[in-house]
Amino acid sequence: MSGPFRRFPFNGDLDASEQTVPSARPLVQDDVPEAEADDSELLRCQPSALFLLDQAGMLMRIGGNWQGVTGLLPEHVLGRPLHQFLKLPLGSHPRGLYAESGVCEEASIGRGGLSRRVRIVWQRGETWVAGSLEQPGPAAREAYERSEKLRRAEEALEQTIACLGTTLDPVQGQHVMRMTSYATRLGEIYGLDAAGLRSVRWGAALHDVGKARVPQDILNKRGPLSADEFDVVVQHPVWGAEILEKLEFLPDAARQAVLHHHERWDGQGYPAGLVEERIPISARIVMIADVFDALTSDRSYKDAWTPEAAGEFLLRESGRAFDPELVQLFLERVLDLGYLDQDAGNETDS
Repeated sequence: MSGPFRRFPFNGDLDASEQTVPSARPLVQDDVPEAEADDSELLRCQPSALFLLDQAGMLMRIGGNWQGVTGLLPEHVLGRPLHQFLKLPLGSHPRGLYAESGVCEEASIGRGGLSRRVRIVWQRGETWVAGSLEQPGPAAREAYERSEKLRRAEEALEQTIACLGTTLDPVQGQHVMRMTSYATRLGEIYGLDAAGLRSVRWGAALHDVGKARVPQDILNKRGPLSADEFDVVVQHPVWGAEILEKLEFLPDAARQAVLHHHERWDGQGYPAGLVEERIPISARIVMIADVFDALTSDRSYKDAWTPEAAGEFLLRESGRAFDPELVQLFLERVLDLGYLDQDAGNETDS
């Protein structure tokens, strides 16, 4: 046996290959025979939590200061996968415990939303994984607590932004949630980093916040708007940006998405008449998600279109209203409607 349990086997008996015979020494007067080591007592006295997993990652045995280190009762974890309780950062440990061996200073363990930071050391054998968990030192524990507070604050902020976007427009709340999902997925495929994705996600959630200043009789009007009514509606991106300007924590790219999500690739949009790549990428992404979900939803002035019909509209307006590259990614990778582009190409050829 090797790894963390080499000196403290669970079974209390060493394999024959590991047994050693102490060399004899002369007896000296007043010598007292040493008490034989009690392996189970050594395990109980360990300050670390010890574990043994089978090939499937199930917790087969635990020992040492398991409950003190992890806060988990043995009867709640034995026979269950360790990964249900233990989390390793994906960036630094993408393979997790499937790596041959490793050390992670930033693991966390817990259940039911409560977790604590631990240091883990593990070794993989042919049919088992053995390892130990230790509590971090004071400095590492303080750093972990700060990061946890920041994570919880960020989660609360995400929930607040989503709630704000849907509450200010309750009738269109489902629209906001769907198009935020579309926009986020398109941003991921496009390759935005974490900050860019957050700006797209928040910009999508808040894109129509300015409609809070538009009279409800105009927003819910059946049939076409008059020229004066349309002049009021087109102010909502500017009003939205004004409302959000007071939120200092909001990224500028999120505000840009709100302000410019009605611009057009050909420069014929509003409010600034920006053209092509001068339109912020966050706004170009939000625009496509917004239009697609609006077309495929029932509105007071129209029935819902089919996804195929809405996809064909995006294709027709690609290079005029929308960024052509984003339209292609949206149809092929987000909606799995890439065949529409192929069909359009075949009709052109014929």
